[in-house]
Amino acid sequence: MTLNEEETIEAYAVTDSNIVSRVSSFWGIPIIIVFGWLNIKYVSVFSVEYNNHRLVVLYSGICPVIKNDRLRITGKMGHGEKIGVNGMIMTAYNIENLDTGDIYEKI
Repeated sequence: MTLNEEETIEAYAVTDSNIVSRVSSFWGIPIIIVFGWLNIKYVSVFSVEYNNHRLVVLYSGICPVIKNDRLRITGKMGHGEKIGVNGMIMTAYNIENLDTGDIYEKI
C-alpha cells in the first residue's frame, strides 16, 4: 500500500464519531452592519482498530458512528502531521456500517 492510493478496510470503531461544523466561506455586504450568510461544512472524526493500531478516520459530512460498530471504509491513507495526528490517517469517501446497513458516501 502506498500513500494516497484508494484502499478499502474493514474495522471496528474504537470511539464514537465527533461531528464538527466549520465555516468554509462567508458572503456578505457591509452596509453600516454586515448582511450575509455563512457556508458551513460538517466533518466526522472517529478512530478504528486497524492492524493492531488506532487509525483516525476523517469523513467530509455527517456520519454517526458508535463505538464497536463494524465498518467497511473506502478512502485514501495519508500522514496526519498536517492536522496534528502522530501517525497515519484515512480520508474516507465511503463508509458502510455493517451492523446497521447504513451507507455514507461522499458525492
